[in-house]
Formats: sequence, structure tokens, C-alpha cells
Amino acid sequence: MQVLRRSFEFYVFGNIHVALAAYCLTKISFIQFEISNQSLANFVFFSTILSYNMIRLFQLNEINSMMAIWIKANKRSLIALNSAALIVCVYYLLNFSLVEIIVLLPLLLATVFYVIPFKKKFSGLRNIPGLKLFLIAITWTGLTLYLPLFSADLNTSQQVLISGAQRFLFIIAITIPFDIRDAQFDLPELHTLPQVIGINNSKIIALIALGLIVVADLWMPHENTNLLWIDVFIMSLSMLMIVFTGMKQSRFYTAFWIESLPILWYLLYLIAVK
Repeated sequence: MQVLRRSFEFYVFGNIHVALAAYCLTKISFIQFEISNQSLANFVFFSTILSYNMIRLFQLNEINSMMAIWIKANKRSLIALNSAALIVCVYYLLNFSLVEIIVLLPLLLATVFYVIPFKKKFSGLRNIPGLKLFLIAITWTGLTLYLPLFSADLNTSQQVLISGAQRFLFIIAITIPFDIRDAQFDLPELHTLPQVIGINNSKIIALIALGLIVVADLWMPHENTNLLWIDVFIMSLSMLMIVFTGMKQSRFYTAFWIESLPILWYLLYLIAVK
């Protein structure tokens, strides 16, 4: 039982689960736009593991003590995981087209400078008041939607613009519970949404974002209406989970259950298109 618990904790806190969520969002983009590029999806998975673990490493002195203790206790395993992820990322990068590199470059720079200072008086993009939430949403939208679209030369239609807005709003919505969870740990000068407007108002923002996604989905034409109703179901489930978000919940509520929403979304898509 102890082995299963440790394995599950490593899966979640080693950022394999969040990487799977990014992978599933990328595969959702593939289904929505009829793209086939498994190598790109694999790159998204391994690059997410690498970037999230590197960010956490640089934030080790800032994150809550329990997570810092866990990271130190699993240091060797995390080094092995990150080393493997780095090797795989380099392999796929060497086979990327120029267009893919150009789209990926600003996302890479945003990730690097998220926590790494590029000026003596500036400790990283994360510490610019109010920027954290939007930076995460922009990066995830770029990685899981626009990178596949530019790779497939599908980047000019109205559907692309609407899908980009929807993906951005979805990431905003499901990231807000993390800011609510961390409100008691984040430094006041970060000015995260819950710190600025309060927890309840932050939830309202998330619910409005999800509602706008549904409105846009109902407005757009759908060849497969099953996908439409799956979208509506996932947005409704996301709303329910946001309503029950609080500061004193287990880390697994956000780190596992909230992050599971894209995974469930993709699995339902797979059933619908078969």
C-alpha cells in the first residue's frame, strides 16, 4: 500500500499528471482540426514534465514546506525523470520544422523567464503583479493549440481564432482554483486574482469564462454534435469543481482532480469519434 501511495504521489507531484493533461489538450486540438502529429503530442508531454519540474526547482525556497520536503526526498527520482524528459525533448526538437521552432521559441522564453531573473532587480515574470495567470493561459494555449495548428498550416480561419479564445478561457478558469489554493502561501506582492478581488469573485470570473466557452460552442457549427455536448458536459463539470474549490482542500483536489478534466475530455472525444 505504501508503494502505491508513493508511486501515486510521484505521478502527481512529479508533474506527470499535468503533462498528461497537456498531452490530452493537444490531442483534443488534433481531433477538432483533424490533425495527425503524434511526435508533436509526445513533445508536449515531455516538455511539460521538464518545464514544470524546472520551475518548481527554481521556486524551491518559495513553495510551501511540505512540497519542498517531498522534492528533496525524491531528488534522485526527479533528476532521472527530468534527464529522460530532456533527452526526448531534444530528440523531437531536432526534427521540428522552422515554423514549429518559431512558434515554440516565445513559449520557451516565457517558461525560462517565468522564474529565472534576467535583471538583478527583477526576479522573474511570475513576480510581475497580476501576470502569472495570463502567462500560464497564453503558454498553454500556444503549446496545446497554436503549435499544432501552425505545424499543420491551419492558422487563419475564424474557427482557429474562436478556438484560441476558448482554450485561453478554459486554462484561465481551471488555473484559478490553483491560485485559490495557494492564496495562503503566495507572497502578497504577487497580486494573484484571489488576492486582489477575493476568492468568491475569482470563482465568478472562472464561471463566466466557462460560460463564454459554452456560448461560443453553441454558436459555432459542428459536424459531430456529440463533441459539442461533450464540451458542454466538461464545462459544466469544471464549473461544479470550481464552486467547491477552497483554500483548505487537499492538494490532490487541484493537482489531480482539476488536472484530470482535460484527460476526461479527451477520453470522451475518443469515444465520440469512434
